[in-house]
Amino acid sequence: MLKVKDRDLVIAGQLIGDDIRHDLSCFREDGRVFSSIKGMITLNRKRARIVPSNGVYLPKEGDVIIGVITSTNTHRLSVDINSPYPGSILVEDLMGNSRDFKKSDFKKSSWNSQGNSRDDPSEDYNIGDVVSAKISAVDEIYSSKLIRPWKLKGGLIIDVNPKRIPRVVGKRRSMLNMIKEMTGCKIIVGQNGKIWINGEKTDLVIRTMRKIEREAQTSGLTNRIEAMLNNELGGESKSRRIE
Repeated sequence: MLKVKDRDLVIAGQLIGDDIRHDLSCFREDGRVFSSIKGMITLNRKRARIVPSNGVYLPKEGDVIIGVITSTNTHRLSVDINSPYPGSILVEDLMGNSRDFKKSDFKKSSWNSQGNSRDDPSEDYNIGDVVSAKISAVDEIYSSKLIRPWKLKGGLIIDVNPKRIPRVVGKRRSMLNMIKEMTGCKIIVGQNGKIWINGEKTDLVIRTMRKIEREAQTSGLTNRIEAMLNNELGGESKSRRIE
């Protein structure tokens, strides 16, 4: 028997139900199931799972991240990926970077491209450079290998809770595409909680991201964000319909 409803907010130690299935975000004592963390509960066929309210970023293969180069040498670039665990780019993976780049990851343009014509491609990167890259592998101690790095020039970076990134992006990227379309800003969202923003409406995008972060676990958020942007932009934004 369940003691909570789908999408309820729960705290660590709260009773979820009796004799129900659950994942590692819950624990069982004498047939009763309790939440082990604070977050929002999701129920799928009476299987309980808690989506944590906060937490650090754990690298995962396939994630696109935004990081800062912290050191370089002739063999690798070390990258701060907003995690307790390090990321690195092997110099050998910089060779032929543009040939391996997939259009589905990013659109190559003047605001996110860099040359790699030198004999040593690592010379194109300096400590402090901001890059977007894809995680190709994660080892047993969560050190990650990054590929397809692209410099992000200009703009600014904000940090959000990595657990809120799915809400920032939305289903089928609906939330992110709406924000980009209505503000005209270029935005890249890293799954490690870093967001790069460039454009005239940067301040509005930042306020929008903060609202999403605060209200991520509430329903009807997409409609509220659209209303907020319409109110802020007046007649500047293009009309659109959210499916």
